[in-house]
Parts: sequence; C-alpha cells; structure tokens
Amino acid sequence: MQLRYVAIPKSAYRKHYEGFSNQVLWFLQHYLYNPNEDSAFTRRIQDAWTNGYCVANRAIADAVNVEIEREEGPAVVMLHDYHLYLAPEMIRKDHPSVIMQQFIHIPWPDIRCWHFLPSNITHAIYSGLVGNDIIGFQTERDARNFLEGARTLLEGAVVDFEEGAIWWQGRRTQVRAYPISISVTEERRVVESAAGKRASEKIKPLLGEQTIMRVDRIEPTKNIVRGFQAYARLLDEHPELLGKVNFLAFLVPSRQALPIYQRYDVDVLKIIDEINQKYGTDEWTPIQAFRDNDRTRALAAMQWYDVLLVNPIIDGMNLVAKEGPVVNQCTGVLVLSRTAGAFQQLGKASIPTSPTDVAETAQALYKALTLPEDERVAKAKQARQAVERYDLNMWLTRQIKDINEQLDRATPPLDTPKNTAPALAAGVS
Repeated sequence: MQLRYVAIPKSAYRKHYEGFSNQVLWFLQHYLYNPNEDSAFTRRIQDAWTNGYCVANRAIADAVNVEIEREEGPAVVMLHDYHLYLAPEMIRKDHPSVIMQQFIHIPWPDIRCWHFLPSNITHAIYSGLVGNDIIGFQTERDARNFLEGARTLLEGAVVDFEEGAIWWQGRRTQVRAYPISISVTEERRVVESAAGKRASEKIKPLLGEQTIMRVDRIEPTKNIVRGFQAYARLLDEHPELLGKVNFLAFLVPSRQALPIYQRYDVDVLKIIDEINQKYGTDEWTPIQAFRDNDRTRALAAMQWYDVLLVNPIIDGMNLVAKEGPVVNQCTGVLVLSRTAGAFQQLGKASIPTSPTDVAETAQALYKALTLPEDERVAKAKQARQAVERYDLNMWLTRQIKDINEQLDRATPPLDTPKNTAPALAAGVS
C-alpha cells in the first residue's frame, strides 16, 4: 500500500475542514445546525464552500485522477465521508468508466435539513455523490433519506426505493446500508496486551461497588453534559447510591480550533466539577474523568463497567457501543440512545433512552444498575454476539462484494425504470 499526501493551501484547507466540513456539514447532518447563530450565514457559508470545500475536493480529485491513469487494469476508487462529496463527479468527468464507491460515516438527514443550505450547494452535493457507482450509509434510514433527497433535488432522476437505486443523466447509482463495526480480535488483543493489563490494574482502584462508564470525544453531538446531569439526578433520586456508584469518563479533546468545541469542553469540565463538589466527600469522588487520548486505557477500563452510557444526540453508528460489549467481563449493561446508529443492531440488547430526556436517562441508568443478574447476562450476551456476527471484516466484505458486482456488470447502457416507492413515500418532496 502507498500513501500520498495532497497539498492544499492553508487558507483553503481551513475553510474546507474547519469552515465547511466541521461547522456546517457535521452539525447539519447531526440535526444540530442553527443558522440563527450567524447573521452572515449565507455569505460565510458561500465563502467556505467556494474557497475551501470546492478547492480541496478539486485537489483530491486531481490526485486520484493521476493515480487512476497509472493503473494498468480497471481502477476502483473508494472514497470516505463528508469531506469529499464533490470529488466523485469531478473524477467521473475525467474517467467515465472508473468504479467508484463512497461510504458516509455520519447520519444523512431528511431533505428538510438540506434546505437550510443555499440551493446551489445542496444540488452540487447530491450531483457530486451520484457520480459514484455505490454510495454506502450506516443505516437503512440514512439510505432512504438520500434516495428521497435525490428524487427531490435531481431533476429527471428516477429513484427505485425497493432496489435502492438512482438513475440520473444516463448513469445508475446504487444506495446501500453498510453498518460499520469493529475488529473484535483487535479490541481483545489490546486489552490482553501488556499495556492493556497495566492500564487495567490502574483502573481497578477507581471502581465503585458499581461503576458507570462513558468513552467519548468531547463533542456536542455526544451529549456528555446531559449524561452527567442524568447521573446527578440518579444520585438525587436514589441517595442510597451515594458513595457506591462511581462514574468513570474517558474524554478525548476534539477539534479544539473551533470555538463551539472549546465552549463545550468548558461546559463538560464545569458539570463534572459541580457534581463532584455537590455530592463528593473526602473519601469519595463521584466522577473520575480522564481528558486525553489513551485508547488502550479506555478499552482496558471497559472490561469493568457495570453500566456503559452511550447517549449521543445522534450518531452515524457509535463504535463505543460495540467495543464495550466485546471486552466487558462484568455482564455490563449498555444504556443506548435510540438515535444512535448502533441502536438498529443493539437496541434489544440495551436499555434504551431518549438523548434529550435527562429524567429518562437517569431512570435507564437505575434500571441498568438494578437489573436482575439473569437479565444482565442475557443482554450482555446478546450485545456481544451481535457485534461478533457483524464485525469489521463483514462490513468490508459486503462492500467488496458489491464493488465486484459492479466490475462484472455488462457495459451496455441500462434500461431506466420508472420511479418506484412504497405508498407511504408517494408524493414526498
């Protein structure tokens, strides 16, 4: 394997990565974008788009084109995520026969969210993405949202909801769901390594009679503050748990160049301090927080949780919800937001909660702490087996299978069918 860096001017890169990708697309696609916060909304967005996002996508596309031309046989291009929505169409114009697949790791919202953006940007994103032969999403809901958006935004597009396909301007694009997973073998290797065992021994003195854990980037979509508020409410409603139920949090600083992340970091540290001041004693600190990026320690610690709290406002998947069950040794129970992509696979193996409802999350924590042992065992086993059945290898294998089918597909133009959609979706625009 070869690695190639692409040089992008610093100003353009910042507008692409910080300005458009992570201040616009990230929050829009996580249903958290608020245009009221910016009085110069359209002007700022257009600048970040034109002088950042478009420039960076052009640079990446040009680099990919060079690599395609070096290939002797059929070329396959695999693109990833929200930073490169324009690249497929750019690449396609220079190489009409190349096989392209793109996987989107974050949620794909319904069309109403996309209407927040200037129409030229939204149309360019959709036309860019259908330059792929295959577009992969985390869930069936994400895939369907994209199909509905394509029917609305791409004039003349024919969308087959049952097959998961779009015909537009003489090309066919497949739309698939490939829920991402983890390498079960690798996660267990880490916790069983010498470094993992050392980390585990350092964590054990911090455990309570029961221990709640969370592992997150410090990021508004992860909903960390409400998770701690739910813990405080749990202690208020069940004072018998004071001094007995500890909360260990492994928090990774993220995107610190962006003011919204800086503010959220402050909010997280503030709520931790408030809870420790209110409920702590000389002998007991309710929340022990680690604010760094130590994956080995976090994985090693998850062997010992009694409850794992994963309560994002919304997530494409959330791999912590999958990592915990495969390394845990304590029949730990997963408390999981219904809005996490992982809920599709792990919902029945978890205690569900609404991410914005602090009271419900507190109740879910209490239920998880007090769940009878036979139910704990059953849920832990169900979660573990679900992840083992559909691991990272399966995720990649399904994508490779679909790519190979594209390579084998006949080259003559495909017949274009009529629009098809379930009755429920008829007339959506």
